[in-house]
Amino acid sequence: MGRLYQRPSQPMTLQIKPELASWERAGHPSQVRLSRFLDHVATLAEPVGAGVDGPLAIEMVVGLPENVTLIAGGRDLDNFLCPVAQRIGAGRLAAVFGRKVHAARSSLAVGPAVPQAGAPVPQFTTHMVGSYEHKAWKEELRDRLLAAHLVPADPGPVWMQVSLTTGPGRTWTNLWKPLLDSFGPVLGADPAHPFSPYDDRIVDLGLHHAVDASLGHGVSIDAWWGVHGSPCARELGQ
Repeated sequence: MGRLYQRPSQPMTLQIKPELASWERAGHPSQVRLSRFLDHVATLAEPVGAGVDGPLAIEMVVGLPENVTLIAGGRDLDNFLCPVAQRIGAGRLAAVFGRKVHAARSSLAVGPAVPQAGAPVPQFTTHMVGSYEHKAWKEELRDRLLAAHLVPADPGPVWMQVSLTTGPGRTWTNLWKPLLDSFGPVLGADPAHPFSPYDDRIVDLGLHHAVDASLGHGVSIDAWWGVHGSPCARELGQ
């Protein structure tokens, strides 16, 4: 089973609101806003990270206005987290957490990656080979989720924890999007768009990483999920 880590403590208030990943051209307003936000993240994270000898864990809490839903609207937590993780340095990170809450401010916590003792058996586990850049990788993962006859997450807000074990030298943040795009059997998806799941209803996300030299270019995946606030969530420290 993949390794899980504890959430870091001592959050720092963000003075600039978090921005989603942008695939627009350089100089586009969304890219400018994202760059400004990531510069702010770096000013907070770098001094803390410099004082930690070893891998880091981070958590970003995205505060949204009360009149904005937490479970729709395309505000996917992985799209908030990925640019932050890449700016801090994916190779330095062993765990990345994100939450969406109704609050006036957002926050960022950075600290040493502390392994979590004990966890329930994963609801889904598999080993993937091949390149995540190819559609066949996502199709294979989705087919395995379907073949496992999993019970989909109930409607409403959900939590999810995913542990990825890779060989050395892999940029593990690059796996996040194709992996979550394949989780329609758990999160629900429009049948016409099976690789666009309703992952914006994840309000609490944890992504964990371990390295196993024997895996080469393969990746082992362990996943847990459920209704936000459920007993299993508390057992996993959510």
